Amino acid sequence: MIERSRAPDRGSVCIVRHGFYPSELNVKREAEALREDGYCVHVVCLRKRGEATHEVVDGIHVRRMPIDHRRGNIGRYLFEYNAFFVLSSLELVGLHLRHRLRAVQINTMPDYLVFCTLPVRVAGVKVILHMHEPMPELFGTLFDKTRHRLLHLAVKLAERLSLAYADRALTVTAEMRQNLGRHGANLSKITVILNVPDDRMFRPDRYTHLKGRVARAKEEDRRAGVFRLLCHGTIEQRYGLDLVVGAVARLKNTIPGIQFRFMGQGEYLGAVLAKAEELGVSSHVQYLGFVPFETMIEEILCADVTIVPMRRNPYSALVQTNKMYEYMALGRPIIASRLDSVLNYFPEDTLLYFEPDDEGDLAERALYVLNHREEVQFRVRRTTELYQMYRWEHEKRKYLGVYDALLANRER
Repeated sequence: MIERSRAPDRGSVCIVRHGFYPSELNVKREAEALREDGYCVHVVCLRKRGEATHEVVDGIHVRRMPIDHRRGNIGRYLFEYNAFFVLSSLELVGLHLRHRLRAVQINTMPDYLVFCTLPVRVAGVKVILHMHEPMPELFGTLFDKTRHRLLHLAVKLAERLSLAYADRALTVTAEMRQNLGRHGANLSKITVILNVPDDRMFRPDRYTHLKGRVARAKEEDRRAGVFRLLCHGTIEQRYGLDLVVGAVARLKNTIPGIQFRFMGQGEYLGAVLAKAEELGVSSHVQYLGFVPFETMIEEILCADVTIVPMRRNPYSALVQTNKMYEYMALGRPIIASRLDSVLNYFPEDTLLYFEPDDEGDLAERALYVLNHREEVQFRVRRTTELYQMYRWEHEKRKYLGVYDALLANRER
């Protein structure tokens, strides 16, 4: 492998994302990889109240459009997406006039955001479409396809046209890439970049200062008979947190000290807490809110087992969750839904799999973790070995290679 130069001036590039920077760690990871490879990197994104319109964050030039994100109905999403589309298109023109952009990367959603690059593409700027979500499948999971039939057809058409328009495309799993091929995409210009965390942020030796607190918490849990299940991230129905609540209800008599702790935000929070109340396990279910990053790390390290309870649907069959890789990076035991998009990367002797949507099977897996700790640690070691193949250190080389090939960069 040829050593990459860290010093060349490769010119200016831009990442456009309908999201926030630097809080979206996958965008931050990519922007910093490009910066380290010699590019002057600009990010165009949303702006939360109180955030600066323009600022430099760790060498990344961030330009925030005057739009915040609010969850809501289809109308709200369309307003946000279209307003961001127009403002981003204008911002790209200004950036190109001032900095002569070489490439623009669009991180979905939505797919059609890629067309905001049209004014600069006709000036010779290359376009990379980074598809983090399969939009037609996600739309079908979120909304009634019969009721919104025309919009669903528009989403499918947008995916096809966006891929045809982009010079290169990135997806997050081989299953998603193959699915795009079935939809008519040119597979030769699609590269899979797994949605793994930044090695610098997710590694146990970065958090040695938490070791004492974690050890004390685990000792207190042991004395009190506490058994911690943990999940973090977006709280939506498709991510299955209510299934964990159902499993806790099945186990509360067998494991009186069982606790399900979860963090994050999302529209399904009320339903998860309501189910805990309905099943009489509110005292066993603790919602921690949206916590600081280091608090999240400490909670993950304290957990006896982490859960990735994705429901089975056309969307989940194509993707993996970033939190699954975060648990792997920190060496935690994982119970996960048995989905091909995960099994094809991590076989049966790694994660503890349960049948999707089956609370009873999930409960059995949790009980197995409690009673078979040595085997579970073997699985953790086996998972860690495989994870080394997929770390960002390796995925980053593929990611930067897409830019090298598209922009005809030469190693020096």
